[in-house]
Amino acid sequence: MFVHIALSMLLAVSPTVRASPGDNLFEFEDCCDACVVQRRCDGGQLGEDTPMVNAYSAYTFKELPAVYSRWLAWDCHADCDYQCQQIITGERAEQKLELYQFHGKWPFVRAFGMQEFFSTVFSVANFVPHYWGYKRIAGKLARQGQTTPARTNALQNYLAVAVAGMCAWSASTVFHFRDLLVTEKLDYFFAGLTVLSAFHALFIRMTGMYALPKLRTWFTRSVVAIFALHLLRLYIDWSYTYNMRFNVFFGCLQYLLILQLSYQNYKLLRSRRSGRGHSPQGALLWHLCVVPVLLVVSTSMAMSLELFDFFSYRFQIDAHALWHLATVVPSYYLYEFLLRDYDYIVEPKTQRTLL
Repeated sequence: MFVHIALSMLLAVSPTVRASPGDNLFEFEDCCDACVVQRRCDGGQLGEDTPMVNAYSAYTFKELPAVYSRWLAWDCHADCDYQCQQIITGERAEQKLELYQFHGKWPFVRAFGMQEFFSTVFSVANFVPHYWGYKRIAGKLARQGQTTPARTNALQNYLAVAVAGMCAWSASTVFHFRDLLVTEKLDYFFAGLTVLSAFHALFIRMTGMYALPKLRTWFTRSVVAIFALHLLRLYIDWSYTYNMRFNVFFGCLQYLLILQLSYQNYKLLRSRRSGRGHSPQGALLWHLCVVPVLLVVSTSMAMSLELFDFFSYRFQIDAHALWHLATVVPSYYLYEFLLRDYDYIVEPKTQRTLL
């Protein structure tokens, strides 16, 4: 949910808008030229003025496996680019020189067809808690039977958050598996959907709007309109800066809503007497007040990994992949918090309106 607050900033930036030091290495350019000529890529040719001085002309480049070209949209030029990234990075590692990014990404070795193995695996891992949350929320909805519209809406909002989360991490998995313009844009679109769906659910929960159907409907339509206009803006004029600001703005609101909800729960629980069929008051304070604050703190700390943008050539892992790993466990606790909050706060509040 709110682990996507700054996802638009943390995702690798498109090579069309972000140049990297590795892109400008003369040896990288020579290697790519030599590869496209040797493998007879369409239009590939060495510079006419100095065709014999290319140090990589005698290098034997590998042919692209058919499965990569058929199923993973790798073409000759893209594969030459990849092979030369590996060649240049290997040479620089042997010479103890600084390793560079290419096209905004570290030069990972393809593993089982994946461009970024660990980021792909950890994206799949992040899908799991959202699926788990979806199953629990859907199960609770099914067991509710005849209940108030307010209760149903509260759970449906959380269900939408889980669905958006599953979509976002599915898109992240595909993007890290194979970086293409379409997979990148889908990644950003669904990240925005996740942030907005969480903002929508938390705002309705904090304000008690789940019990105000007319106002709730107006608010929901407004959020849907915001997302539609957001997509239209990106379709007309794709802007990474705008997309980043959009996600960060609603993400920060999401953090504030979580903290405010925690404070509201604290005041409510302190005003209640112990017992009355509920869990011990101390346990409720922990689960409904302390845990959400810890979630905000832990995810903020996890995102700080991106400030130390490191890459291990030996282990083929970077800070971005570790950030994905660090968000798996908090997602489980997030759904635990939402469901406990529903059981002990939302449901009792709507008890008197049962039909």
